[in-house]
Amino acid sequence: MDTKSIITATIISLLFLINVAAEDPYKFFEWHVTYGNISPLGVQQQGILINGKFPGPDIYSVTNDNLIINVFNHLDEPFLISWSGIQNWRNSYQDGVYGTTCPIPPGKNYTYALQVKDQIGSFYYFPSLGFHKAAGGFGGIRISNRALIPVPFPAPADDYTVLIGDWYKTNHKFHE
Repeated sequence: MDTKSIITATIISLLFLINVAAEDPYKFFEWHVTYGNISPLGVQQQGILINGKFPGPDIYSVTNDNLIINVFNHLDEPFLISWSGIQNWRNSYQDGVYGTTCPIPPGKNYTYALQVKDQIGSFYYFPSLGFHKAAGGFGGIRISNRALIPVPFPAPADDYTVLIGDWYKTNHKFHE
């Protein structure tokens, strides 16, 4: 092969590399928010469930993952989720705080798009309207490090999500 052919092959190879676009992984979730009977204090009451579960499903993720969470509100009142501790870079309207995010009307859905950018640790999500937080609708978020990011301690033997909340023996609607 002559020098001209080698240079041409090298330039063509470099042009192919320029067109390579890599993006962080996406994780998709579909949540259905409903009422259901729960007994957190041993007294049956109406609570807020996500996909029929109380507490809601845990989210397991790796730093820099893109989380796409489509929330369907089957309640008879507006609903809004806040992502405690998740840094919403350049998209504060996804934070779920009333005023920056509009509540999801009954019978409608909203898709949250979050990127857990450079975060490692345990976080949680919760409803942020009225006394919804006192009726359930919350759960844990676990963000692990990517394999190429070393951490200065050994991996845990096991993981548990501990959620602490305020509870009343009456329906959450009576406290508004």
